[in-house]
Amino acid sequence: MITEKKFRLPKDIPLDEYPSPETFLAEARRLTEEAQKQGLILRVMGPIAIHCHFPDHIELYQRMERLGERVFTDIDYAAYGKHRGKLVSFFQAQGYDYDRRTMMLFGQNRHIYFSDHIPMIDVFYDKLDMNHCVDYKGRLEIHPCCVSLTDLLLQKLQIVQINDKDLKDAMLLLLAAPVGETETGTINVRYIAKLLADDWGFCYTATANLEKIKSAMAGVATLSEEQRAIIAEKADRILQRIESEPKSGKWKRRAKVGTKKPWYNEVSDWA
Repeated sequence: MITEKKFRLPKDIPLDEYPSPETFLAEARRLTEEAQKQGLILRVMGPIAIHCHFPDHIELYQRMERLGERVFTDIDYAAYGKHRGKLVSFFQAQGYDYDRRTMMLFGQNRHIYFSDHIPMIDVFYDKLDMNHCVDYKGRLEIHPCCVSLTDLLLQKLQIVQINDKDLKDAMLLLLAAPVGETETGTINVRYIAKLLADDWGFCYTATANLEKIKSAMAGVATLSEEQRAIIAEKADRILQRIESEPKSGKWKRRAKVGTKKPWYNEVSDWA
């Protein structure tokens, strides 16, 4: 009789069984490259994407105490929904099983895979639909391995109850990445401004988080005054660009309602 492997949350796996950070990084690259060979697009999100984009800043990232003793808890991927079915068989061929509960509840939008090698791989299809929606339509080809710097920042700015780790991720992004109006190795402020000019709720959350990033820097001792100044200048530049973008009628109508009604989607740990 074959015993079905059981999915365990990364936090429930003892440290002496836990894979090294290098294992996560190598597997994230390997799966991305193997998928590409098969005509499938997987793009890394989260802290692993920050490692891939900014290898010269990893020592600072560690000193910011952003990464806990496990360093990585999973590999987060964005993918296109048109590849959903093929990716199930792809991951199975790579030695992964899928979590039945997540597949049953959220299979159209999200899959969770696991193995003895990597405890958790989270795949989001077409969009990251959390407090606000980060849409990947036509955007996963921007970078050969990771989601774009623009989308990495938007993933942080969409969080209503943003925590210390996410604030530090955003700080590092603003410190390390240029801000401009293209997607080539740049946080595309034009794209962000146009996106938020049509969505008052996302705009409200994102601008509040940019202010929180500036305020929270004072509590990060490892940042120098020069680094704080760089982060603040880029946050202000993004805020100014968002403010100056003409707003849609939809944005203006929702702005009149303000926070009297919920402006974001509630999410649970498994949403």
